[in-house]
Amino acid sequence: MAFLLGVLVAVSIGSADFLSGIAARRIPTSVVVTYSQLWGLVPLGIYVAAVDRTVPPAWDHLLGVFAGLGLVVGICCLVRGLSVGRMSVVAPTTASLGAAVGVVYGFAVGERPGTVAVVGVVLAVSAVVLIAHTAEHHETDSQAPPARARAAVASRAGEMLLATGAGLALGSTQIFFASSGDDAGMWPVASARLTAGVLAGAFVLWRVRAGGRPARLTAGDVRLVAAYALLDTLGTCLLVEAFRLGLVSLVAPVAALFPAMTVLWARLILHDRMNRGQVAGFGVAAAGLVLIGLG
Repeated sequence: MAFLLGVLVAVSIGSADFLSGIAARRIPTSVVVTYSQLWGLVPLGIYVAAVDRTVPPAWDHLLGVFAGLGLVVGICCLVRGLSVGRMSVVAPTTASLGAAVGVVYGFAVGERPGTVAVVGVVLAVSAVVLIAHTAEHHETDSQAPPARARAAVASRAGEMLLATGAGLALGSTQIFFASSGDDAGMWPVASARLTAGVLAGAFVLWRVRAGGRPARLTAGDVRLVAAYALLDTLGTCLLVEAFRLGLVSLVAPVAALFPAMTVLWARLILHDRMNRGQVAGFGVAAAGLVLIGLG
């Protein structure tokens, strides 16, 4: 059951990340994060009110607050990376690092998934290095003018920095969720999203005071952000439930397969392409994640 939930997490979050990347190309990243976190509280609040009527100890809420801090950093990095970079690079890098963090945490708390999973972690980390190398040097191998090549390399370096920050931050968020009590229900998720929404909202208000009121959202923008909020909230709730039913060191890598959905949507709708080195890196990452799941 935990494995199936992990797959559903990958589908939900992968689709949500694609929508967030599209939305962030039209409206500021901070606005996307703020609205998505706060709007996601609506269906989550209805669920908590109907099912989780017993309020858990303060420690579970505190873990949710810490998770919210990781969420706002990770989502901002991820959404920004998806909006300015290539989804086929940002998503796999984020997933590989997030999976590695989950496996390391599992080992730290006494989980022993086996040698196969360890080999998978090594492959996943190696894939991150491979993807980063091809992302930074692909443009310099072309016939582009030197100035344009240098600008492309700088852009790719920023792309990888955002993806790395997203992977580490979201990986730490998984740790906080996994540490919450089994009887806490979805209260830690609600605390996390409220924290992330408040922090992102404060940043938006600061930007408004500094630079004026942001452009009003169109109907299309609202639909994009609302769909992102719903899918991302669903994926997070499924992830927390999967952690409670299975090993973190196995669930985290399965859930980290979400780039498959992000890249699939990117190829179908945006016609996003990958060079050979990036394809190889993505293949190594996929193999590593599969081995971690099998272990």
